[in-house]
Amino acid sequence: MDYYAKGKRSLVYKEGNVIIKVEKPGIQAVGRIQNEAKWLKKLNKYGIGPTFYKREKNMLYMEFIDGILILEYVKTASKKKFKKVLLDLLDQCRTLDKLKVNKYEMHHPLKHVIVRKDTPVLIDFERCKNTLKPKNVTQLCQFYSNKFGATSLLEKARIYKQTYSENAYLEIVTCLINTI
Repeated sequence: MDYYAKGKRSLVYKEGNVIIKVEKPGIQAVGRIQNEAKWLKKLNKYGIGPTFYKREKNMLYMEFIDGILILEYVKTASKKKFKKVLLDLLDQCRTLDKLKVNKYEMHHPLKHVIVRKDTPVLIDFERCKNTLKPKNVTQLCQFYSNKFGATSLLEKARIYKQTYSENAYLEIVTCLINTI
């Protein structure tokens, strides 16, 4: 088992194509491994996140996502491929919103989205929780607007946040398509 990365709440090891997250001893936010395992099991049914393998005590076993972080992807991808990845990511965020799940990192997804073969994969679900007002779509819109100057997207996101309707979501999709 090779040391791979260090997070705020866990140590990450890689063994072949498996990532093993181990909860850091002495952290205040206990139960994060258990929480991430719960959400991966649920969200994998919707094609979201790395494949969950198992959880043992304070260790989580999941699929290693071999790809590049989304900002690196943007630098090299064609407009057509970037548009496809962004719309796929937006659809995943919409699914999370429909499920009333807040991921919490979508306003700054740089370390939480890996692109593998032109497909975005969300990672790090340790902070996920159920909420009546999820913010995944709106946070992604905020990030995109700040990074790429799509200010018209923010108004569409505000409307979406009030209703979560399909029409408001489609307005965001149309706006994104027109800004890329």
